[in-house]
Amino acid sequence: MLIVQKLYIKDFLKALVVLGLGIALIFSIIGLIDRIEEFLPHKPSLKLLFEFILLSIPKYFHYIMAMSTLLAALFIFSQAIKRREIVIIKAASGRMKHILLPFLGIGLALTLVGFMLEEIVIPATSKKIRSIRNQITEKRKDVTFKEGTLYMRGKDGSIVRISLYLPDRNLSKGVSIFKFDAGSLKERIDADTAEWAGTAWKLRNVRQYDLSNGKISGLSEMLYPNIESPNIFKEDLWSVEEMSMIELIKYQRRLAEAGFKNIKLSVDISSRMSYPLINFFMLLLGISLSVGGDHKALQKILSSKSSSQSGVIAAGLGLLISLIYWLGYSVFLSLGYTGAVYPLLAPWIMPLAFALISVYLYNQIPE
Repeated sequence: MLIVQKLYIKDFLKALVVLGLGIALIFSIIGLIDRIEEFLPHKPSLKLLFEFILLSIPKYFHYIMAMSTLLAALFIFSQAIKRREIVIIKAASGRMKHILLPFLGIGLALTLVGFMLEEIVIPATSKKIRSIRNQITEKRKDVTFKEGTLYMRGKDGSIVRISLYLPDRNLSKGVSIFKFDAGSLKERIDADTAEWAGTAWKLRNVRQYDLSNGKISGLSEMLYPNIESPNIFKEDLWSVEEMSMIELIKYQRRLAEAGFKNIKLSVDISSRMSYPLINFFMLLLGISLSVGGDHKALQKILSSKSSSQSGVIAAGLGLLISLIYWLGYSVFLSLGYTGAVYPLLAPWIMPLAFALISVYLYNQIPE
């Protein structure tokens, strides 16, 4: 590897880490401030607050990694233009694409890092953040949720299992209630479905097993007041970011088997694949805009300004492009959620558009 390549890679990675972690830390602190009114009455320890901030960093770093990658590339190569290094490399018969080749590998590595963050790190840290939040607010964990199945303790001390819960409909399928007396199972109640009726759950197609005398009875409907309202479910259900893509796919499959189609879940699963890819193309775009051949006006502006001015221009350009991307990405996600755009396609439209633009501009880089 050439010395100039090592220098550019070192400067790029340093800028990426400083920008990415710095902005992520700021967002983490803001996230804590947003919850400070909820936490302060419980007088949390500084250790828990510090853990809350620290564990929030991976989530925010993942969100702004693409922007940080673009900003770092624009900043590093705008400075190279300012110092006439690109001109010197070309004058010495240097091949720019050969010089930039290691950055393609870095882009792929950043894509892999983004995928690992959203599949491994963020689900784990998000669950830990929930645990810290419950610990600070001294909230007892009453509900366990996994792939759509809920386990909880009823108001009367019974154990409730809901095979599939649909939060957007306040509907439960496959409900089983286990009642105990002196440590032994006394009664079991099974229902095909349960729907929230305002003050209690309405069980349908009910089967009651009285194990103390061996009797079995059935009811078409039954009001059962000893299961908490849907509000506690919404508070304790895992969010999408707490689940890996495999868990989301399993949950979606269970919904489909039960006859329910969740469009939002389809969009979220597809976005798990599309979002990390933009890191590669943002790096490609940042390099191409700096040293490419179709925008000499930009290079002229960067080279004619002082180092601080060219850095500000590069930062402004990077922020503008990132804003355009995030706005478009959010719009198409919303269209996917409503079904106006095919759900599996919606998260890919903006990444593919930026991919085409970045690849085109990269191919225009003169040798």
